Amino acid sequence: MSLLDILLVLARHKTLILRTVLVFTLLGATYALLAPEEFISEARVVREAQTEGGGLPGGISGGLAGGLSGLGISLGGAASGLTPAAFPDVLQSREVRLAVVRDTFRFSDAKRPMTYVEYVNRPPGALSQILDYTLLLPWTLKSELGRVISGSPAPAGTTKTGDPVIPSEEEDEALKAISDKISASVDEETGLMTISTTAATPQLAASFSETFLDHFTTRVREIRTQKVRERLQFVEDRFREAEHELERAEDELAQFLERNQNPTTATLQFRRDRLQRQVSFKEQLYSNLQSQLTQTRLDLQRRQPVTTVVERPVPPIEPSAPNRTLIVLLSLIVSSLIGIGAAFVKSSVERTRDDSEGGEKIAEIRDQLLPTSLQEKTKTG
Repeated sequence: MSLLDILLVLARHKTLILRTVLVFTLLGATYALLAPEEFISEARVVREAQTEGGGLPGGISGGLAGGLSGLGISLGGAASGLTPAAFPDVLQSREVRLAVVRDTFRFSDAKRPMTYVEYVNRPPGALSQILDYTLLLPWTLKSELGRVISGSPAPAGTTKTGDPVIPSEEEDEALKAISDKISASVDEETGLMTISTTAATPQLAASFSETFLDHFTTRVREIRTQKVRERLQFVEDRFREAEHELERAEDELAQFLERNQNPTTATLQFRRDRLQRQVSFKEQLYSNLQSQLTQTRLDLQRRQPVTTVVERPVPPIEPSAPNRTLIVLLSLIVSSLIGIGAAFVKSSVERTRDDSEGGEKIAEIRDQLLPTSLQEKTKTG
């Protein structure tokens, strides 16, 4: 097909092309005007650098650290294995999202502050229902199908007692909705993570970012100190037991010495020595556990500051979406391509009809695909 043939096809079907361009461009312009605005608020955090040998909080000098080591108190080793590359996964974890959706926010289209769970599960309005089952029907069916396939919601972590936390159906809907509003990226060179949240108003976007930032920092601290806290709880329990055992052994020795101030028999002397050995053993165990307790508390305190907020979120000034100009231009380009394609298809069909062999093929296709009633109407027309 030569250039003149192409131009001839476009000239013959210019009306079809113009109508297609007009319809799709009007649809794109309507969507660009009616699409709600979106605002993005960002926050940046970075993991604090940790030395291999650790250190004490508050700027404790190395001399004092050496003195504590001489008392049997170790300052711990390297930092936890939680790297900045894992931060986006922690941010998107169910525990963080569940904590966020249970927080209270002020929404522009709500009369009172409410949790995100309450906001997502509000009864839909009449206009929203019409859109869900007309223009948005494919997305509505997809959402319902996903709910059926997913079944019961997955656990969102564990409570302080170790029991699994399973969100309700309303909370599970809120978890899915909030996932589309949060994103994160990490700079591999600097380890700086950028948290971005999207909302309908600048204030709500900043509130989302602030809430995600707070719960993310808390969650990272919990992950980093989990083992140390478990060890601290164990050492504290053993220290209290050793303290009670030492007091009981000292009381038994004191009572024995009060009754036998000058033991002369071998039996009494052996019993006195045995009680003294028990007290000495309990004292040594008590002293060791006290050192371990101090060491574990120092290690827990050293691990507490995990992330540093480099840039706190603020309400954005300009909306990030929709780009109305880009939408209209894309609609114009796509509609032009569709119109030109339709023109060539129509021209090809017309040429095939003029050809006797092609006409027979089209008639056979029509007979195979169309019902008899439609075939008669087509022939009559």
